[in-house]
Amino acid sequence: MSGEERKDGCTVRFSPDGVATDVARGVTVLEACRSAGIAIDAVCGGTGKCGRCKVRPKGSFDPGDTSTLTADERDSGIVLACEATVTGDLEVEVLPRSRIRQHQILVRTLEAPVTRLSPWLKKVLLELPKATLYDNTADFERVQRALGDRDLEMPIITLRNMSRVVREGDWTVTATVADLEGRGEITRLESGDKCGCLLGLAVDIGTTTVVGQLIDLLTGNVVASASEYNRQISRGEDVIARMMYSEEGGGRELTSLARETVNSVISKLLDDVSRGRESPVTTHDLVGASIAGNTIMTHFFVGVDTRFIRLEPYVPVAHHMPPRSGYDLGLDIHPSSEVLLFPSRAGYLGGDVVADVLASGMHRGDDITMLIDVGTNGEIVLGCDEWLVSCACSAGPAFEGGEVSCGMRAMHGAMDRIRVNDDLTSSYHVIGDEPPNGICGSGLIDLVAEMYEHGVIDRKARIQALPTDRVRRTDEGVEFVVERRDRLGNGATTDLVVTDADLQNVLRTKAAIFGAATVLLKKMDEDLDDLDSLVIAGGFGNHLDIDRAVSIGMFPDIPREKYRFIGNGALEGARLALLSDDMRNDMVEIFEEMTYIELSVDNDFYDEFSSSLFIPHTDLEKFPSFREKKLPEGAE
Repeated sequence: MSGEERKDGCTVRFSPDGVATDVARGVTVLEACRSAGIAIDAVCGGTGKCGRCKVRPKGSFDPGDTSTLTADERDSGIVLACEATVTGDLEVEVLPRSRIRQHQILVRTLEAPVTRLSPWLKKVLLELPKATLYDNTADFERVQRALGDRDLEMPIITLRNMSRVVREGDWTVTATVADLEGRGEITRLESGDKCGCLLGLAVDIGTTTVVGQLIDLLTGNVVASASEYNRQISRGEDVIARMMYSEEGGGRELTSLARETVNSVISKLLDDVSRGRESPVTTHDLVGASIAGNTIMTHFFVGVDTRFIRLEPYVPVAHHMPPRSGYDLGLDIHPSSEVLLFPSRAGYLGGDVVADVLASGMHRGDDITMLIDVGTNGEIVLGCDEWLVSCACSAGPAFEGGEVSCGMRAMHGAMDRIRVNDDLTSSYHVIGDEPPNGICGSGLIDLVAEMYEHGVIDRKARIQALPTDRVRRTDEGVEFVVERRDRLGNGATTDLVVTDADLQNVLRTKAAIFGAATVLLKKMDEDLDDLDSLVIAGGFGNHLDIDRAVSIGMFPDIPREKYRFIGNGALEGARLALLSDDMRNDMVEIFEEMTYIELSVDNDFYDEFSSSLFIPHTDLEKFPSFREKKLPEGAE
């Protein structure tokens, strides 16, 4: 940096990271964090609403609005990174709980066997007749003729290197032929016999995490798995915040971040599978990809407008995104590779749910099955081989770490299992076996169930006035102390607490999910007793204690043997579509058969939602196992 440039700039150093960045005077500390590559938790996208991006700066800065911080935090020099601006050189300590750390990411899938492998890709060994003065057929037509198909096309990228590849192999070449949606292409040519290696990529692009698998298309086996948190997180925790960020000019950046994350996962996969090999697997060896994501993530990944998904009547640009090449999508795979994108059924019910259904197999049998995938959105599908009906509810970010004082995502430092003891102290498990920084979704469900069973809250999830120092009244209301500051030993500045407001957010989330499930049953004139199975998909569901979730009224009170967990159904669906034309046909049929119900204008949903705003419900007949238990004193 020149002296003239430096005069108007500032150096921001981050501890204990030991990294620094030069920024313009007046930018926020959050922007400086992003510039330095510091992954900081800014759930609201930097609007000052979530109060998560806590830092302790020293030097020249303007603290901005600190109204969301406690007096103790302000006294100790803490500010919000999104509100504080840099006015000169600065040293910034990023507090432990404000960091985005290693996530507990679900990579496991069912890995159901595929009885008939039929990927849209194949390799064919060709022995080409050498060109002579008497046979001066062009190289491309010579390959077409050897394959017996004069209608096969070849992308320009492959055509450019064709003559060199053919001659380096002394007229023996391996052609990779793709046939997706009836468009046959010769996507790759390699010198010599390379038929022993045919690799594809399956990806689940989630709002919080991106998970990928490297698939051997000759055997159907998963040869490597990898994951990473979605780099868009620093621009907003949920899809609404990111769509708003896009509308303010951040659309290209969000597309770039989504693609960067997928490419980082690809890099991890290649490093894993190449370890110990004499010749490493390269990006060019990945010749096809199958990708599932929610509607908004798919739109961001492709690079199309999302603004009308956010606005009523919530219309996406396209349900079916036409196949694109790896080059078009900026992916670190063979540039001519064709990429299959799962179709999205509605603005808030995406290809990841279509993939969930495909992985569950619920569309193939006559048993009535309900599938629930819980995230910031709650997505629910009900049906069998004859019909499918679906909906999405705005569950809110409570189970993803938002709108709860001590909430955080399922990453290192998060309490994921909690029990309240008789003396109202807490016993818990922390991801990564570290001191606790907060509570993730599964821990919150445990906590609410435990607080109710111990009489700390009533059926409306209101904290009771108990003779214990675990319950205390503050200027903001009543709170329950889950863990005290003096026991944490991790630099925390406040006790880990849940407030009445936090509990109401959890209550609304669970009410939205149960209300939506009830509406689907009602629309199809079915009853809970008619359910043959209930499938839970996704990382959040995989870590739940179902008994606890049922006890607070989040999931139906049906025999527990009817519950079935499929792990990362979106990733598994992507794998199945990559390997089988039967599964790709099923994917299309699922999309076409699935009826979508818009709950935002459905009066039945609001009635069911209101009735679910109790623990477990206003109608205890819906929860027979709960009804038989003795209610805590005063809970009626």
